[in-house]
Amino acid sequence: MEKATIKVKRFDGKREWVDSYKVDIDDRTTLIEALMDIQNYQDPSLSFRVQCRSAICGTCGVKVNGEKHILACKTKVVDLLKDGEVLVEPLSNMEVIKDLVVDHSQFLEKIKQVKGWFEPVDQFQPVYPEDVEKIDKETDCILCGACYSICPVFETDPQFGGPINFVKTYRFWKDKNDRLKDERIHLAKANHITSCVHCKYCTFTCPKQIPVEQDIMQIEFYGKQKGIIEEDNLNQGFGFSTPFGF
Repeated sequence: MEKATIKVKRFDGKREWVDSYKVDIDDRTTLIEALMDIQNYQDPSLSFRVQCRSAICGTCGVKVNGEKHILACKTKVVDLLKDGEVLVEPLSNMEVIKDLVVDHSQFLEKIKQVKGWFEPVDQFQPVYPEDVEKIDKETDCILCGACYSICPVFETDPQFGGPINFVKTYRFWKDKNDRLKDERIHLAKANHITSCVHCKYCTFTCPKQIPVEQDIMQIEFYGKQKGIIEEDNLNQGFGFSTPFGF
């Protein structure tokens, strides 16, 4: 066992501050376990989200050391330590309710705008392994908000749908039994998909290794081929990708 200093950015609705706590950890202690230890034995006023503790529900997303956006239940404290310390903050691009608890309603509302759910056709077609493979990774999305948090586009375009929503768009657009088909491309356009700068931060951050930026690129590329999305010369040259990735 060793001592680690867990610094937590606090918020009570009026002011922000940082509290420091000493926690005993070993090489298997996850960040969520450290936060639960603090809440149980040192400071019961500390607020954070936790549920499945199995990287399935997506509720425990946080930002650490000012740069990484992670699932606290999946990440070991020893992998985060810098000089024996780790700074834990709430996710970005969302309103903070209290301490590490953020309001997810903004990106959930945007999911409604892109109809990020299955709309079945009247007559189902057989689904084969190759069909499932097309959407296998996107189906793993757990709505943790890590990609939404790290996305830099919201600073210049608050109406941008966000990576998480275009993953949902891609997943159902590629489903042969979804009836909306190209309507989903129109919805993506209406939610400013072309504002994406293709920095790939979303892809590198996703705890489920979903190729988020490639999904966005494929939707854009298809939309431009079909004339649904107009070519935007103003955005050319600011991203880092081609329609086929790096």
